[in-house]
Amino acid sequence: MLSIKGLSKTYDNGVKALDNVVLDIPKGMFGLLGPNGAGKSSLMRTIATLQNADAGSIFFDDVDVFNDPQALRQRLGYLPQDFGVYPRIGAYDLLDHLAILKGIQNKGERKEAVEGLLAQTNLYQHKKKAVSGFSGGMRQRFGIAQALLGDPDLLIVDEPTAGLDPEERNRFHNLLVSLGEEKVIILSTHIVEDVSELCPNMAVLASGKIILEGNPVLLTEKVKGQIWRKAVSQQEALAIEQELTVISKRLFAGQTIIHVMAEQAPEGFEVAPANLEDVYFSTLNQHRRVA
Repeated sequence: MLSIKGLSKTYDNGVKALDNVVLDIPKGMFGLLGPNGAGKSSLMRTIATLQNADAGSIFFDDVDVFNDPQALRQRLGYLPQDFGVYPRIGAYDLLDHLAILKGIQNKGERKEAVEGLLAQTNLYQHKKKAVSGFSGGMRQRFGIAQALLGDPDLLIVDEPTAGLDPEERNRFHNLLVSLGEEKVIILSTHIVEDVSELCPNMAVLASGKIILEGNPVLLTEKVKGQIWRKAVSQQEALAIEQELTVISKRLFAGQTIIHVMAEQAPEGFEVAPANLEDVYFSTLNQHRRVA
C-alpha cells in the first residue's frame, strides 16, 4: 500500500503543482488521469524521491519515504515521461550497465536478469541493436525493462503510451497486465482509454488537486442516463454551448458529435452509452466552473 497524505509542492516560480494531495493506492494497477499541466509528473517525481515536497508524507508499507528515500529506491521501478539513452550502445549492454548501477553485481545473476527482461519485453531478438535507434514503442518497452531491474514492489510509469501507434500501445498494455497484481503499479496518463482498459482503481488530478477517486466501472455507472449526444454543425455546437452543459465535442466521420450532461434529454438529443471519458470530461468541466 502506498499512502500519500497532505502532499503539497510549490515551485520557485510560484506555480503550485500539488495542493494537499491525499491518496491510498493498493496493489495492482492504479490510473492517475489528468490534463497536461495538472501536476501528474510532479506527483510521480515526488513519489520517486526525485524532488522534495513542501508538506505532507508518503509511506510505502512501513517505509517513510521522506525520512528514508534510499529504502524506497531499492524497491522502486520508474519509467519517466522522457528518458535519454547512450548512443550506439546495444540493448543488452545498456541494460547490463543499468543493472550494475541498480546494484546487481553478480555477473551470472545479472545475465539472467537482463536476458529475462529482454525476453519479457519482447526485445531479446533486438538485444544487439542500439536503443537510440529503437522505434517509440520498442523504446518504451526497453524503459519498462530497466524499470523492472531488481524486481521492484512499486512501479511508476509516466505517460507511457503517448505517441505510440495502436499496435505498440496494445503490446505495451499486455506487458503491463502481465506484471500481475503483486506490485503497486501507478499509470500516470492523460489518455482515458488506457485507464479504462487497465485499472481497477483510479483518480483524477487537476490543478494539483485530487478531484475524483474510485473504481472506473462504478464511477461510470453514476453518470448513466445523464449523458446525451447529438451530431451537429459547428454553428449549432456554439449555440448549444450557450444553453447546455457541454462536456465534450469530437469529430466522427466528418461530423461534430457533442455530448452534454443533463437530468433529462434535451430536444433532439439521444442517450449516449456512458463511458469513463464522459466521467473524466464532466469532472474536469465541473472543476473548471467552480475554480
